[in-house]
Amino acid sequence: MQDDIISALTHEVKEQVVEEYLYQRRLMEEQIRYVKELTEKALQLQDQLYRRFARIYELLVESRFVVQFALVLNLEEPPFFERFGQDPSFRKGLRFIKAVGLTKRGRFRKLVAESYRRLLSWNQQYRDGYDNLKEECHAVNHNLKEFEQNYDLLTIITFLKDMDVEAIQRKHFLGDNFAPQEMATVEETLRFKPVSMETCHLMASPTLPALEKINDELRALADRVYDACRDRLKNLVR
Repeated sequence: MQDDIISALTHEVKEQVVEEYLYQRRLMEEQIRYVKELTEKALQLQDQLYRRFARIYELLVESRFVVQFALVLNLEEPPFFERFGQDPSFRKGLRFIKAVGLTKRGRFRKLVAESYRRLLSWNQQYRDGYDNLKEECHAVNHNLKEFEQNYDLLTIITFLKDMDVEAIQRKHFLGDNFAPQEMATVEETLRFKPVSMETCHLMASPTLPALEKINDELRALADRVYDACRDRLKNLVR
């Protein structure tokens, strides 16, 4: 009788442990799923940012002027420039900029300035998305560490193997052909991997100066480009 009571209590404790583990695991899966959503959003914003840089690179015509543009921005190298050289469809999704002025030189100056203003807007959106993702990755990895410390996977697997859990849950966590000798493999499969931005191919958000701070330098650069490449700007300045 006493053995039956102890056995029943032990089984109840195991059930509670497993239920709590499954609940906390689902929460972790939701957090990881949210990180993936933020990653997709950040990648989309990065693509939009690339297109705004590419529009300016097109206006600058020659690589030497692109390098000078990066210097004006105090950047070591022009972001996305290699991709720009291999992407003839970069204009996709870009809105037309109508520059008004009495002369083509004046319109070109305004076109460059407005292109940079729009670049700043998208850069801020990308920075917000990048920083949000970075903070969320840090929080999720902290929670993952606590989760792993709170639950011994080998013990949980043993509990699951012996309990009458729903077949779909059993299949999700243990697979179809679970055998005792496969326990180490199952443990490795169930263990969460830390989330990382390193595998997302996201560049760190660049720090760009306000237009007011570089207006004179940008204007001078636009003049140099216009003087050197006037004929090649006919289709861009109307």
